[in-house]
Amino acid sequence: MQDNPNTDKVDDLNPPLECSDWKIAFEPFEGNAFAALRTAFNIRTLHNELDSLLIKPIRVMEALDAAMEVLFPYTDFHKASFEMFLKFTDARLTYDEEEMLKALGVKI
Repeated sequence: MQDNPNTDKVDDLNPPLECSDWKIAFEPFEGNAFAALRTAFNIRTLHNELDSLLIKPIRVMEALDAAMEVLFPYTDFHKASFEMFLKFTDARLTYDEEEMLKALGVKI
């Protein structure tokens, strides 16, 4: 195959997005949990669409996964899970809350 300057050394031309890049991009969501959650829905929809392709753009999907991890603290889910964590460490979880955590895969 011939050398193609458009496709050779793609990694050098398009470095992967780092978490620090996503942190900068998501700073405006500070204090706006609904907008962060709406963006998370959109990112996840895009991720699922890419995952359904025959040839999957793995690097893009990994970048979207990193975006979700960075976006999570800006949502109210972060607050809710932290409150659950505090209840657990104070031994104040109800039976239903314990069962919910177990169903979510949290080992307690």
